[in-house]
Amino acid sequence: MKNIVILGSGSGGTMVATLLRRQLDEKEWKITIIDRDWQHHYQPGWLFIPFGIYSAADCIKPKSDFIPNGVDFVLDEVTGIDPKQRVIKAKQGVYNYDWLVIATGCRIMPDEIDGMMEDWRNNICDFYSLEGAVALQKKMKYLLLQQSNRQKLQEMRLLKPETRQGSIYIYSMGKN
Repeated sequence: MKNIVILGSGSGGTMVATLLRRQLDEKEWKITIIDRDWQHHYQPGWLFIPFGIYSAADCIKPKSDFIPNGVDFVLDEVTGIDPKQRVIKAKQGVYNYDWLVIATGCRIMPDEIDGMMEDWRNNICDFYSLEGAVALQKKMKYLLLQQSNRQKLQEMRLLKPETRQGSIYIYSMGKN
């Protein structure tokens, strides 16, 4: 029996496993997915968290719910790969393979851009991670609340625009 090992059980790894399982005979091919985390993060859904369309709970599900029948799912953390021996070394074991698929996803690296970390998740926000999407949601709620309060003060004639610079208004407190 030949072994296919897929590292990563996110959308990519799960789709590869599903397609391979449909095409390859279970008597000839064993398919194993190895991942260090049991939770599937539906990353495209993070875009909708700041707008209140999805919650974090909507975007996080057990990975086992998506693993197709006939595919082994192993929770383990890979520590190395020996391509000559076709062996994956992990914290809890060693896994042999004939074919290896790397589907470990992506990571953003804001620290690689000068100055970005100085205001990261304060005024520089992302939605590429759950933490970033939640931080952006909080920031947007704060900004919308500020805007709402500014409009209410204008309606009560307690706040009036003094000057305009492009699309930015500078406000001052005072009666008309």
